[in-house]
Amino acid sequence: MRQPTRQRQARQRPMRLIIAALALGLLLAPAVVGADTDTLTRRVTQLLSQQAGELGEVIGVSVHAPSAVLGQCDDPQPFLPDNGQRHYGRVSVGVHCDGPGGRRQTRYLQAEVSVRVRYVTVTHDLNRGSVIARNDLHLAQGRLEKLPRDVVRDPQAIVGQVAAAPLRADTPLRAYQLHARDLVKRGQRVTVIARGAGFEVSREAEALDNGAMGEQVRVRAGNRKILRGRVTGPRRLAIDF
Repeated sequence: MRQPTRQRQARQRPMRLIIAALALGLLLAPAVVGADTDTLTRRVTQLLSQQAGELGEVIGVSVHAPSAVLGQCDDPQPFLPDNGQRHYGRVSVGVHCDGPGGRRQTRYLQAEVSVRVRYVTVTHDLNRGSVIARNDLHLAQGRLEKLPRDVVRDPQAIVGQVAAAPLRADTPLRAYQLHARDLVKRGQRVTVIARGAGFEVSREAEALDNGAMGEQVRVRAGNRKILRGRVTGPRRLAIDF
């Protein structure tokens, strides 16, 4: 009876060794994958923090864990695709890395970037047509990814502009709600300065269009000739030859 038992034990020994080897492999595999994933996440986070840091204070970068099909990805080198996407909010990130056999591959993953910025609001309600003064404006803080894309962030850039619609206090001010103030108005008598090599001539004319700083406006000169000039100030235009 003892002989068959020893034979069975001898036959079972190789199977136990195989099972032990498989178990050891399963224990070690997650550590390898985890190390690669940590490197990938760290490098992607560094890239996104650097890019978004130019916009404001980066308060969070969340890299979505790559799926199980990502596979081997040694020496990951993340990059931002040149597709016009924003560098905040939900962002697509490309990764160049070495796959099986050292073959260079490109994979893509998703991340979320949160940036805290200062943006402009008005301190009180303003009617349409109101000229914006500095004391009408207030700086608030918020997350850029939650704000409208055309939110105004520089108060000095809009001082002197005109409200194109009623503005409500303590709401993000948007670029489309403003327009430049007309320095020349249709029907006004304006001064036109014509400049060229070695000469400068000034004359009066009648404005045929409204125009803000830098805009082109038609004017009618004394001889009824129609000219186009660039607005340089209140009731002033320039024509360069």
